Amino acid sequence: AHSTKAPIRDADSLAAEYRALVDGAGLADRSDAGRLRITGADALDLLNRLTTNELDELPDGHARLTVLTNGDARVIDVLGLAAVDGALLCLTSPGRAEAVIDWIDTYTFGEDISIADRTAETTQLTLAGPGAPGVLAAAGVTGAPALDRVAQVTVAGADVVLWRTITGGAEGFEVIVERAVGDEVRAAFVDAGATLVSAGAWEAFRVANGAPAYGAEFGEATNPLESRLRGAISEDKGCYTGQEVVARLLTYGKVQRRLMSVALTGPPEAGPAEAGSDLLADGARAGTLTSVADVPGVGHVGLALIARKRAAAGSAFDVDGAPGVTATISEPAYALATEPAAPA
Repeated sequence: AHSTKAPIRDADSLAAEYRALVDGAGLADRSDAGRLRITGADALDLLNRLTTNELDELPDGHARLTVLTNGDARVIDVLGLAAVDGALLCLTSPGRAEAVIDWIDTYTFGEDISIADRTAETTQLTLAGPGAPGVLAAAGVTGAPALDRVAQVTVAGADVVLWRTITGGAEGFEVIVERAVGDEVRAAFVDAGATLVSAGAWEAFRVANGAPAYGAEFGEATNPLESRLRGAISEDKGCYTGQEVVARLLTYGKVQRRLMSVALTGPPEAGPAEAGSDLLADGARAGTLTSVADVPGVGHVGLALIARKRAAAGSAFDVDGAPGVTATISEPAYALATEPAAPA
């Protein structure tokens, strides 16, 4: 299993990187995510028929999250779509670009659509934290976009696509640039006050904020509702692949699991809880830890898919395989920031 814990010798730098994401401006290289360029007169219409969010129109400079689902409403991937210069920029989860292309191709029957995988030719940086707008200004960027908007700007003489979104569970900017000039753009942001952050610090930030990730909190074993992706689902749009299942789950309240944040506590001698461990209530399985991270200044936290009837905030569970560890659940910050408000 992949560990998100940094080596002990890096604890101080990990803490500084995490603090930058929370209190300052952190810059993470997230080029492992997929980046596609989608063109063609039928591209948006086809994606509207294949994914959960309303894509009837997406004006230039606008962006939206949507979920690619199969006929059983299981998640192929969560896609970020942005309209840029008459094309669609599509961000996928790490390692999912090819699967997304193949899935769309399966449902393409003569439509005018072309997909170019631009992952290898581009760099993706994420600038997050309350100091991010100040870093952009210091780097010479004027007219930073509003939330869910995209702007084409110049940084260090390079053309950059700047996308303001909820990233890692907090508001920030996705920065897409040609790989050949990625180092120059990265250096310009650091000179402007950003702190480079490692993959370990970014993972701690993601988990602490409750942002779901492919292969952990969502994937072919989950539907988007239990993964708390409701902010990327239109309840009013017409038919799309998986729509009948999603509608039934919503209408009849049949969502069986709920993604929750987890605080993991226990005595020093208690073994660490690991992703994949069952959470137990009175010895019976109530859920599964999907991610764990050691968050500087906070402690061990995680995310878990919990049986709906057990998913009340404040509930506590034992962790299978980690005697003495208690898992206490709460509402994820990401879900609270992105899910539609409950009716009054």
